[in-house]
Amino acid sequence: MSGSSIHAVRLTCGSDADLADARLRDTVVSAANGIAERTGVELVEVDVTADGLELSVRGGSIVAMGLAAELRRTTDRWHLDRHGTHLWVSPDDEDDRTWDGGA
Repeated sequence: MSGSSIHAVRLTCGSDADLADARLRDTVVSAANGIAERTGVELVEVDVTADGLELSVRGGSIVAMGLAAELRRTTDRWHLDRHGTHLWVSPDDEDDRTWDGGA
């Protein structure tokens, strides 16, 4: 994962999820750190708000998107199994106006 550029990607919570909940927030941040560590991605920053999070990684935009995709996949499945609702807004959702696959 070479390169000194930093790229960010944002994930937006679904209407039934709230990252202001400390336990949910800590679980998602821990998952992001674990995925980054296992895949050798340098996770520079995780900025969490009540309605989503932004991951910043050192490397190309494809690296940021890959990390976000894996985080989204694993935590959404976990949240769906545990709470019966999706954690993240899907690009296919009608109410999705803020999803950004990585800029």
